[in-house]
Amino acid sequence: MIGKQGAVLITVIIILTFLAVLGMSLIAFLFSRTAYSQMQLDRLKSLYLAEAGISKAIWELRFDVDPDGDGQGNIPKTKLGDGKFWVRHDFQVSTLTSTGEVNSARRVVQIKYSAI
Repeated sequence: MIGKQGAVLITVIIILTFLAVLGMSLIAFLFSRTAYSQMQLDRLKSLYLAEAGISKAIWELRFDVDPDGDGQGNIPKTKLGDGKFWVRHDFQVSTLTSTGEVNSARRVVQIKYSAI
């Protein structure tokens, strides 16, 4: 009788160990997916911020204004929402380069124009 109880106890311990390892693996997987999703969200937000910078620079060029005094189309680091954006205007090659940044995610959008 004692031999059967010992075998059952060992079987239960093996099953519980297996379930514990499986549970920890599932938790680790969920944490990694959550981190990946947050990173993707930050990348998307930074892209939208870069596009917002382009829009603001085009607005400055179109309406011939320079509210910050650093040259039309140039936008200094500007905080918006969870991140910031900035734009550099290169008059010689007619390009606007905007960078959006959220946490460690950074996206750059560049446009070349002929007339605005």
